[in-house]
Amino acid sequence: MRFLKIFLITILGIFLFSCGGKKETKQLSASIFPLAWLVKEIYPSYEVYQIIKPGSNPHIYELTPSDIRHIKNSLRVFVIGNLEPFVGKIDKDKLVEAIKILNIPPSGNPHIWLSPKRWLELAQKLPKEVKGLKEDPQSYEKTISRLQKLDKEYSVLTTKGYKVVMIHPAFYWLCKDYGMEILYVLEKGDSGLQISLKRFNNLVELLKKEKELNKVLLLYSSTNEQAKKVAQRIKQLFPSIRVVELDPLIWETEGDYITLMEKNLKKLLSQD
Repeated sequence: MRFLKIFLITILGIFLFSCGGKKETKQLSASIFPLAWLVKEIYPSYEVYQIIKPGSNPHIYELTPSDIRHIKNSLRVFVIGNLEPFVGKIDKDKLVEAIKILNIPPSGNPHIWLSPKRWLELAQKLPKEVKGLKEDPQSYEKTISRLQKLDKEYSVLTTKGYKVVMIHPAFYWLCKDYGMEILYVLEKGDSGLQISLKRFNNLVELLKKEKELNKVLLLYSSTNEQAKKVAQRIKQLFPSIRVVELDPLIWETEGDYITLMEKNLKKLLSQD
């Protein structure tokens, strides 16, 4: 009888611990799709919550009650660092800032994910910089290999001699890392400010003096309808330039970062 009593107490204790005990948190959060994708690839045993959803501007995004709850329950919160206005509201012990890992100053351009070279570097450094998380070595090596291949594919841009005009400065790192000269950026700020008539006229005068208009790419984000109208107007004035609509990858929640970036590359090279 005494043995049976001890046995029942032990079983009951195990049951209560499994049902009512504190469960280990296995959740991570990431601000935008490219980060969420990268975190899932390196840490596949964790659930990853994407904070900023399609249709939202990351530069002015405000956290929802659901976001706050998920962030609170996350072991780490991955952000670009100078893109998201809510960074200051996140516990510093949880915060992982991409620009700090890549030694980019807060004043630097935040759109690092649009350069495969920068994203490869971030992927390589994450396991060393982020302590307390368990990465999957096999998934990590596969991700690094795929990003290296993507970087190599993009390297063909360095041979093209492209000159770039941007509506929004989203493609700064893409141009810098792959040898494309930036002629002009129409939006003066980085938060979707309206384009002034003065800046538009300055661009027109600049393009009038450009001797190789066939080498000029006018880049704009597919998520910006106003930018599309501006690009079409410039194309009317200068038919020789090539207008390229690129996916900035901020309105995605599912899919493969590398596949989407390969689509962008095809657009860049489509008329060569």
